Amino acid sequence: MKQLLTIPVILAAVLWGWKHIDESGLRAASGSLSAAELGALAATVNPGEVVMYSITECPYCAQAKGWLNQNGFAFTECNMSLESSCESEFNSYGGNGTPYLVAQRNGKAHHMKDGFDSNEFPRAAARSNIVSKQ
Repeated sequence: MKQLLTIPVILAAVLWGWKHIDESGLRAASGSLSAAELGALAATVNPGEVVMYSITECPYCAQAKGWLNQNGFAFTECNMSLESSCESEFNSYGGNGTPYLVAQRNGKAHHMKDGFDSNEFPRAAARSNIVSKQ
């Protein structure tokens, strides 16, 4: 009987988790910006102001790139599988997982150390046009 109750509890937990992940597989949060607002924000981000450290085998990197491209954000990918200088830069930041994004402008940077978050990134980009450092 205990085993019969365990299965519905596990299924409910999986369904709850699935419901709280957006369609791109990235962490979503309530209060996210509309597509128009994201597009307007993306227009303020210049090439070279966002660097994504990635590895070729990383599915989360592919999802983050897809989200950034879909929403029109300019970014530079630094693939550590292809360029050793990227790995050196990544290590200098104390990175321990990918994707690792650094958004910088006016000499200040915001480091997304816990992976890409589709809610955190626009907040970081909007906050003084990418000028805070965690």
